[in-house]
Amino acid sequence: MPYQREISRDHKACILFLLDQSYSMVEPLGGTAQRKCDELAKAVNAWLYNMSIRASGNEGVRDYMDVGVIGYRTDQQANPIIGPALVGPLAGRELVSITDIGNHPARIDTVVQQILDEETGEMMEFPSESPIWVDPVAEGSTPMCHVLYHAYQILNAWIQQHPDSFPPIVIHISDGESQDGDPLPYAEAIKGLATSDGNVLVFNCHVSMTPAQQIAFPSSPGGLPDELARVLFQMSSVLPETFYRNAVMEGIQMSPGARGMAFNADMVVLVKFLDMGTRAAVQLR
Repeated sequence: MPYQREISRDHKACILFLLDQSYSMVEPLGGTAQRKCDELAKAVNAWLYNMSIRASGNEGVRDYMDVGVIGYRTDQQANPIIGPALVGPLAGRELVSITDIGNHPARIDTVVQQILDEETGEMMEFPSESPIWVDPVAEGSTPMCHVLYHAYQILNAWIQQHPDSFPPIVIHISDGESQDGDPLPYAEAIKGLATSDGNVLVFNCHVSMTPAQQIAFPSSPGGLPDELARVLFQMSSVLPETFYRNAVMEGIQMSPGARGMAFNADMVVLVKFLDMGTRAAVQLR
């Protein structure tokens, strides 16, 4: 069966984030006053921090995976801007080891976390330190085809160097439709890439400013609300059996044939989606 390769130093994983940085990301995330670009950066930074902790051992952060964070937008002349979104010491690099992620955050910000006091029922505020690797960006339009083509080039090169590893996972997060053509052929090309353990997995998460009905991991396009949702469904991979089985065991509602897609996601769904989309990489050896 595919998607069974143990992730280790000898057979690394690869997680590639594709982040929509278009101007509409300044809009508030559905049901909140927080900008979509801020919440997206927060979620990705939290994932990077948690994954670096999970990859840590007595000898430090172990080199179990490569991670890429690619942002995409256009300039004022509508020229695509596609490139690494990491800031600080790792800026300009398309793929970096989780070891580099753990050892080289751009900075450490102090944030205030709110935690419910179960005895009093009041929200308590606690300052905590939060490593930062990605900053919010929002300008221009949404050159989705360009970023998918760029992702293909990155992953094709990585697979040549790691032909027997667990297949790479792409996590694409956007708030709108492609503005440079039909993205489906580009997504299909990425899904056509493969290691000896299976094809590349593509997951798509749509974030919205409207508190509309949320759809996560659908198994058919029948109940999707519009053409944008149906395109994202077609772009997304069917969840491998191991992903599906683990999700059901954890109480996530889905049916056989579920795809790696979420539509109209809020922050809670976005965080769950990131965790679900990278489920295999969590099982480090």
